[in-house]
Amino acid sequence: MDSNDDVSVIKGFSKTVVIVGGSIAGLMHAIVLARLGHSVHILEANPLSTRAGQGAGITARERMHEYMKTYELSKQPYSVESPHIQIMNTQGGVKRILKGKQQMTSWNILYYRLRANFDGLRSPYCLEIPERGGLGNGKTIFDTGKTVTDITYSDGLVSVHFDDANGGNRRIHADLVIGADGARSTVRQILEPSLGLKYAGYVVWRGLVSEQDVSLKTRKVFGEKITVFPMDHSYFLLYTIPGNDGSLEPGQRLLNYVWYWNCAEGSQDLEDILTDSDGNKHHNTIPIGKMREEVWAKQKDYANKHMAPAFAELVNNTTQPFVATVRDGSASRAAFFDGKVLLVGDALTAMRPHIASSTNQAAGNALLLEKVMKGDLTMVEWERQSLQYGEITALKSVLIGAWALSGYTATLFTLAKYGRAVISHYISDWWHS
Repeated sequence: MDSNDDVSVIKGFSKTVVIVGGSIAGLMHAIVLARLGHSVHILEANPLSTRAGQGAGITARERMHEYMKTYELSKQPYSVESPHIQIMNTQGGVKRILKGKQQMTSWNILYYRLRANFDGLRSPYCLEIPERGGLGNGKTIFDTGKTVTDITYSDGLVSVHFDDANGGNRRIHADLVIGADGARSTVRQILEPSLGLKYAGYVVWRGLVSEQDVSLKTRKVFGEKITVFPMDHSYFLLYTIPGNDGSLEPGQRLLNYVWYWNCAEGSQDLEDILTDSDGNKHHNTIPIGKMREEVWAKQKDYANKHMAPAFAELVNNTTQPFVATVRDGSASRAAFFDGKVLLVGDALTAMRPHIASSTNQAAGNALLLEKVMKGDLTMVEWERQSLQYGEITALKSVLIGAWALSGYTATLFTLAKYGRAVISHYISDWWHS
């Protein structure tokens, strides 16, 4: 195993760190490392530093709260509190209530708050840039238009090779490299080329609708509550998130929904969904604005026939729907090259989105890495805990999906796998304690 139990591999003098991927997971790790005094260079494939159309909803779970409390220095509110989950019946009435408060936020607000803390990017989501001075702050670079092509290791030094959108191929050396480039990670593909993500047998439709664009009656149905509308081998999940520019004011927020839809691999239905308005066929998703009108019209027709009025209203008022196949998979390891190349977040474990824990995973990886950098945790233990959280949480999400979309047989099979994993990790925790 290339992971190294010796914490001296990481701790000590200031390191040069390269992070591949400048989204939420990459920024979380970048901020931790910069605050510890390390120089951090983010390589982001997207040529744009600012992002549009990424307002997808995120559940802010316990590890993310801990991270934001510690590292997000603006200390401004960033979430809408949901008092409970309500499960609706076919007529749109409340069938069951599951008590428990949850905090709901968005990709946009997290991205821009983290950018403000990392490299001082000013945006409507964070007008007051947190102070970055003081002891321990490392040099920070957010480098766009950089597509990683290879990672090599020689004489204790990692080299990251990449194509530059401005022209040419370049290479950068680092003491530590972190692959935080998402579910379809290039870094993971380089390190474990035989690993591929497995199609789950369904797609997810997503939409954002402003509270202002729905009737007062519909707004009252949803409020700030997480709302679930079950259908035959399908379900619709909705919750309220901060609005454009991060507004938390009622009436200015967004209603975010995900709609799970069974669609067999290789079927004509899936091919139709993944063919864009220019006739191009895609593997995972359709570029924003390229969905064919007849494809979305079919979904609206289904909503009008089978959904309660409030849910159908949301679907009909969606001006920019988004669809993606649901896939999952996990790397067999989290640390490579003597612990000098790490996989984190979705690059480590790509989960189905049913329990909305991918951001929580990234925050947990970053908080644990802080302990490694301080010498309070070995790299081997960081890897063990990171893999364990990913496996258990991914199985839990598969279990929810099986229960809602696939029937009793698949649910019982997944439940058995989940039970075995929980017992195995319980024994592992006891042994290592």
